[in-house]
Amino acid sequence: MVYDAHIGKRPGDCPRDRQTRIAISFSDVRRRSLANLNIREFLDNRTVGPFQWKILLICLTILILDGFDIVAMGFIAPAIVDDWGITREALGPVLSAGLFGLAIGALCGGPLADRYGRRGVIIGSVFFFGVMSLASAWAPNLTALTILRFLTGLGLGASQPNAATLISEYAPKHRRALFVTVVYCGFTVGAALGGFLATDLIASYGWHSILVVGGVVPMVFALVLILVLPESARFLALRPERKRDLIAIVNTIAPKAANERTAFIVDDKVDKKGSAIKLLGSKAHRNVTALLWIGMFMNMLTVYLLNSWLPIMIKDQGFSLSDAAFIGAMMQVGGTLGNILLGWEMDRWNPHRVMCVTLVGAAIVALLIGTQAQSVNALMILILILGFFTNSANTGWVALAASHYPTEMRATGTSWMTGVSRFGAIFGASVGAVLLGAHWSFGQVFMFLSVPIFISIVAAYLKGRLSGRTTLQANGEIANA
Repeated sequence: MVYDAHIGKRPGDCPRDRQTRIAISFSDVRRRSLANLNIREFLDNRTVGPFQWKILLICLTILILDGFDIVAMGFIAPAIVDDWGITREALGPVLSAGLFGLAIGALCGGPLADRYGRRGVIIGSVFFFGVMSLASAWAPNLTALTILRFLTGLGLGASQPNAATLISEYAPKHRRALFVTVVYCGFTVGAALGGFLATDLIASYGWHSILVVGGVVPMVFALVLILVLPESARFLALRPERKRDLIAIVNTIAPKAANERTAFIVDDKVDKKGSAIKLLGSKAHRNVTALLWIGMFMNMLTVYLLNSWLPIMIKDQGFSLSDAAFIGAMMQVGGTLGNILLGWEMDRWNPHRVMCVTLVGAAIVALLIGTQAQSVNALMILILILGFFTNSANTGWVALAASHYPTEMRATGTSWMTGVSRFGAIFGASVGAVLLGAHWSFGQVFMFLSVPIFISIVAAYLKGRLSGRTTLQANGEIANA
């Protein structure tokens, strides 16, 4: 054993040597921590910081623009009927065309985002729907307006679910449902904003002004997104060729957390090979996928029947155009409040039970509206409460989908659920035209709405049962390993 010749101690026993060993130890620990980084754990276990708040604000703004433009036709429909001298039923194809565009946009936007990234799809879709909305303001007839609203829907359909996917992939697990539902508050905020602005803008500048605003603002914002919108870190972790981009994002969230030597681990990859669309039908996902599609389809049917026809239905009750727009906007205000509360509840308690309770509340309020004669104030309050339940349930389905699907198919799973449910929206708008054309009363329409709401309740309940069995099976496999 070798001793120090001057002080008779082993090398390393002096304070300076101990400090050196400690420094080397810390260096080894940091080197090991930089060697492997599980991107899911990195994002899930961190507190929400400025970077996540920035993404939340960006995605919220995208949904505000979406909400404003999607429901714009519902608010300007009475003015178009008066201006062009057409029947209410004649607007059915225009409303349905926009919703059909939303469905196709969502079905195409999800697979594109899973293949090429969320960022490019979001920016392109926001700019595109802005251009098409602006063009709609100068549509000379119903045919042109129908085509332009379909094209507008393509951009809207691609942007909305991908914005929700992006925020779900940056939000920590214990705040994921809340972040998704807060982002979807943007939809109801934008829709309510359209209702509040409709009265003044239409009175001063005509119905065209709503479409001009809904076109110019998204075009400008798309240019801003080019500068500030990041790509999904989880998506980048699946693309080794874009490692430098991921390192930059990780170090923005947590300085010096990664470098060129870092190996990023992705532990939610799918086991089977194949396209994301094909994986939706795999044994692991097909039953859940079917229930998600059915539940949100019926929810969308309810919401878009009301979004498309509620202002006209209220006006037919003898209320003024301004009262109709204001009461219609209250549904979106209620949805905004409901989104915030629902996300908090889903993070805190069983999300499927929360969904079932929310949908039961929607059914009860719909029946109350359908069976009780309403004054202006009473109708305003009940519509606000109905929006609280129905609009937030729409958002809840998105949160359930984003939590279920792994990274490689999350955008596709969420977007295809949204896209399929858009056909429910189309059906809702078309059914509304048929019911009003058949001279159904205000109360009868709301009584009808309790049927799709009940089906959605059943889908949420069965989805919860299925997810519970899946969790138990997974725990059993871990215990037996």
